[in-house]
Amino acid sequence: MNGYDISSYQAELNAGIVPSDFVFIKATEGTKYINPTWREQAGQVTQANKLLGFYHFASTGNPIAEADFFISVVKDYIGKVVLVLDFEAGAINAWGNVGARQFLNRVKEKTGINPMIYMSAEVTRQFNWSITSGNNALWVAQYASMSPTGYQSAPWVDGKGYGAWSSAAIHQYSSSGSLANWDGHLDLNLAYINVNQWKQLAGGSSATEQNNNNSNSELEDDDLMKFTYEIIDAKTGKTQGTVYYYDGNKIVALTDKDQWKIIIEIYKDTTGKDMKHYKWRTDAPWYVRFMQAINQKTVEVAWK
Repeated sequence: MNGYDISSYQAELNAGIVPSDFVFIKATEGTKYINPTWREQAGQVTQANKLLGFYHFASTGNPIAEADFFISVVKDYIGKVVLVLDFEAGAINAWGNVGARQFLNRVKEKTGINPMIYMSAEVTRQFNWSITSGNNALWVAQYASMSPTGYQSAPWVDGKGYGAWSSAAIHQYSSSGSLANWDGHLDLNLAYINVNQWKQLAGGSSATEQNNNNSNSELEDDDLMKFTYEIIDAKTGKTQGTVYYYDGNKIVALTDKDQWKIIIEIYKDTTGKDMKHYKWRTDAPWYVRFMQAINQKTVEVAWK
């Protein structure tokens, strides 16, 4: 399938008459900017029975706040369009792959949909995307030249691969595209997916259904098994004074409240979730059973 992507730079473009199978429209950027033409052009695309996608241009702010802003703007189209994180420019250094994951996970948490992620071929190899590649389809940008071109059925690739992705779902191969009914240049794209696969990317379970199922799919396995706990004396009802942290492999006794604060802040920043904390009583010593389950007989030496 052939398509192009547009923003306010193509405000005069009628997306219904410029030839394409699909159109991506920039909806938002950061936490304040809304493309003033996105809704009009979206209407042109849908009236022409073309496939539609919206992308958010990542800025340098909080990834979760940016995801919330994006969702708030395009909420009426959720489940009907493909959602995309445009990961380039300042966000590469400001967010890195961790920030990108926070954005993607937040959209999944709020909508039940795994967004696509857009980046250059170089950036696919700049970070370790092994976690992201399992859930989020790749829209890659890689150009052979800046020469004007129409749609291509087999655009050039450098043969170096796309890092953790075995293949791209969509390839943006030119920013100098020339199409009928538009005098300016366009970003041209070739989709290696079909209509049904596009609709699957646009669909997904609703946020309500996901919450009812207590789904933790937006978190990775190592995130799911990190938590803290304290032991409550059954006789006095008071804590014994030490907070213990399970890091996914071993239990560590924390000797300072600042250690606990730092751990939960980093966990929140990385996953967008609050770390679980348990209070286990001595008359129901679940902590003992847990230590047995992970084959750990004694608590690790406390951090200095």
